[in-house]
Amino acid sequence: MQNPSAIHLTTTAEVKEQGWIAEARDSDGHLVSTLAWVDTETKNEGLQAIGDFISDWTPDMTVNVFKDRLILKLA
Repeated sequence: MQNPSAIHLTTTAEVKEQGWIAEARDSDGHLVSTLAWVDTETKNEGLQAIGDFISDWTPDMTVNVFKDRLILKLA
């Protein structure tokens, strides 16, 4: 990636600190997308959103779901 913007260089720790529930990174490790928990009537809808986020990315992408944040949302 030539001249990546600062957002693409954000570390996983920074993403997690900012409260995101999941992130997607390209094969070079650059941040491509993040996912926030969406409060819905049922927790299953939130879990479906995470499943959709994971399945939206091609196999060469890395998706991290922060399980500690997810557990807090499901409690």
